[in-house]
Amino acid sequence: MKGLVFDIRSFSVHDGPGIRTTVFLKGCPLQCHWCHNPESRLMETTTVSRTHKLGEACVELSENIGKLMSVEEVIGRVAADAPFFEESGGGLTISGGEPLMQAVFTKALLEEAQARGIATAVDTSGFASRESIEMVLPHTRLFLYDLKLADTARHLHYTGKPNALILDNL
Repeated sequence: MKGLVFDIRSFSVHDGPGIRTTVFLKGCPLQCHWCHNPESRLMETTTVSRTHKLGEACVELSENIGKLMSVEEVIGRVAADAPFFEESGGGLTISGGEPLMQAVFTKALLEEAQARGIATAVDTSGFASRESIEMVLPHTRLFLYDLKLADTARHLHYTGKPNALILDNL
């Protein structure tokens, strides 16, 4: 089984308790004005070009954002940080994008992490089907629910989507 990953960050301290490894998945249905990870929005590998000035010259560099990775590849990277999890009470956080857009892959990652004794967390906007939430919920110790805005009109304006589904899922 493979999922579309755009980053894996070791030593995260803002995505749950302790020292964590955060796996960022591609794909997000929201278009938040303040998005920290806009490169995660599309559910496909994308190319980003950046121009850098070096003295008098300009150099353009391109980078592919998003890589298909197997559960084994991802968990191998996460498991390398296990000693830090044990000392700090940390573990794996799956974020995005919106990890519930890849619910089957998210569930598989959570199951494998738990089989290895790694604490798990899912960071979600809640904009997902009830089935997706129910699929992953039994396999995570911590569900970080990132409610963007409670006001319906403001939520629609700033994220491009209504918040009824998010509030119903909460």
